[in-house]
Amino acid sequence: MKRSKKLIILDLDGTLVDSLPDITSSLNHTAEKLGFQTFSSDTVRGFVGDGVRMLIDRAFPATGKVRSEALSLFLTGYKAHLVDRTRPFPGIESLLSGLKKDGYPAGVLSNKLENLSRIVVRHFPFLREALSFVYGGDSFREKKPSPLPVLEILKKWGRAGEGAVIIGDSPNDIRCGKAAGIDTIGVTYGFMPHELLRAESPDALVGTPGEIREAIDDLIKK
Repeated sequence: MKRSKKLIILDLDGTLVDSLPDITSSLNHTAEKLGFQTFSSDTVRGFVGDGVRMLIDRAFPATGKVRSEALSLFLTGYKAHLVDRTRPFPGIESLLSGLKKDGYPAGVLSNKLENLSRIVVRHFPFLREALSFVYGGDSFREKKPSPLPVLEILKKWGRAGEGAVIIGDSPNDIRCGKAAGIDTIGVTYGFMPHELLRAESPDALVGTPGEIREAIDDLIKK
């Protein structure tokens, strides 16, 4: 019997798209509204990866109603400017079109809220056409690095006994995949420092989107 293709699970921000400019802009707009100093993009880079609430917790002090006000302001502003400057990384379109052509089912598992993740995916036609599912940090009871989202996705898509490959730029992606018992690919072109990814010992580590397909093929051959 011919084996079915493994499910490909992809992170969104820092893996498929460079969303840092829009996140930084919206966070700085929030800071200005609340009377705080703005942030450099490098500083914001260190805030992302664990969902919007953690982004706000890292950016603003836990005094009074500051964080609740900041969360509301940020979500309103960010949703209105979600894809102003967000762009897919070079090589992602070719990667996804190749996976789709060769019969690999693929989708997104992000720690960004699901509705925001879906807006980003819908904005880019090739993402919308190539991806079979989009889940966010609020889609399941737990988010990455918990293995629960991956385990739920495997059940939902009938792949519980066949495994998958998770690809992302954050230690959360690698920890999630390892805990769920699937293959892991770390990408060093994203938001997280290279050394943090290496420390997680992913099954493969790549420096460009163009290297992802070869890494997938090598893992599947093992």
